[in-house]
Amino acid sequence: MSPQRVKAKPSLKSQTDTLISDGHVLGWREWIGLPDLGVPLIKAKVDTGARTSSLHALNPKKVVRDGQDFVSFTLPHYRGDGHGRIDCLAPLIEMREIRSSNGNAEERFVVATHIQVGHHKLKVEVSLANRSIMGFPMLLGRTAMKAGRFLVLPSKSYLAGKPEQR
Repeated sequence: MSPQRVKAKPSLKSQTDTLISDGHVLGWREWIGLPDLGVPLIKAKVDTGARTSSLHALNPKKVVRDGQDFVSFTLPHYRGDGHGRIDCLAPLIEMREIRSSNGNAEERFVVATHIQVGHHKLKVEVSLANRSIMGFPMLLGRTAMKAGRFLVLPSKSYLAGKPEQR
């Protein structure tokens, strides 16, 4: 009898290359689209230490429409030319205590919205916060990454490419 050939296991590099080409690997920063909010592109910091994603929003207020709770808020300059404000309305999930990177806890509105990362479109929860002093207007937390089954290569940037416009 002839010995059976054992199929060689793919190398870690080839597995990683496949995941990158399939759009399942993110760098430490990525381009994100927020189609429900009319934002084609926004820079986001990918943060595996943050549970919930966060978005820089101004003047968030709870409003009721047709018996449903929503949050109205303004995104300062994501119209596409970098200057125009966008007034948004998103379904309110809840008020949640969120602990920021400096250790302080605050109550924030958490809304549901779709995000686009490369060719992936996911429904995620996003907390609304004043991120004006932060380097990125959006933070992509691990719950969103888990939903998209993403891995993170912290030495790389923009691996997913710009979101596909649909």
